[in-house]
Amino acid sequence: MKEMKTSGFISTAWWSKTIVSVLMLVCVSTLSAQEETIVVENESDTIRPTKYIAELTEQPPLPLFMGFTLSGDILGPAFYLFSDYGSVEGALRLNLKNTYFPIIEVGYGTCKTTDVETNISYSTNAPFFRIGLDFNILKNKYQDNRLFVGARYGFSSLKFDMSGPNMTDPIWGGTAPFNYKNASSNSSWLELVFGVQTKIWRNFHMGWSVRFKQQIKIGQPDYAKPYYIPGYGTTTDTSCWGGTYNLIFDLNWGKKKKSKTTK
Repeated sequence: MKEMKTSGFISTAWWSKTIVSVLMLVCVSTLSAQEETIVVENESDTIRPTKYIAELTEQPPLPLFMGFTLSGDILGPAFYLFSDYGSVEGALRLNLKNTYFPIIEVGYGTCKTTDVETNISYSTNAPFFRIGLDFNILKNKYQDNRLFVGARYGFSSLKFDMSGPNMTDPIWGGTAPFNYKNASSNSSWLELVFGVQTKIWRNFHMGWSVRFKQQIKIGQPDYAKPYYIPGYGTTTDTSCWGGTYNLIFDLNWGKKKKSKTTK
């Protein structure tokens, strides 16, 4: 009897141990599954705020009309200090979505010079006008600095004086005076523009531009060709280069509206 009881006890203990082991494995598996579920839930909780913050920090679309800029060129007057010609000009430029900038430029050019070889003198004083469009090629349109490419159509209606030594008739001989007053010319040209604008303090900016100019029409009398066209430059070639260096006041109220909305 004792041997049977002992073997029965051993058998019962073995089965109990086996059942306990199985239960422990089931519990461990269940706990592991719960931990994975918690980790996944925590990961989703971690992702959710990041996505939510990205949605909050997304910048609103820019308004169509964002103000305008007023500018004045300081390079034109400097030219007159070191050469025989120069100009004074200012510009009004509209701001559309901080991307497109329709512009009007108005100025007054002057020239007074004498050719040392031919001894022919030339002088003119006249206004000029340009109209065109600049395009901001920077990717970030929310900043104050801008990088431009653009185009202009220029026009000037001027009167000029030319005088020099008496002209000799190569066929019949004799001389005639070379002295013309108030000769008229209507001239037009195209410009390709590359420019930069940088903020220096609050609404004040500085900027420069480089321009390639191509003649369309240089109106002239039969007896004389204008040497200098205000706003264009000298007419020795059918194309020329120019530039401006501008002081700029930027009234950009569209951006102020945007910042208030963001708050």
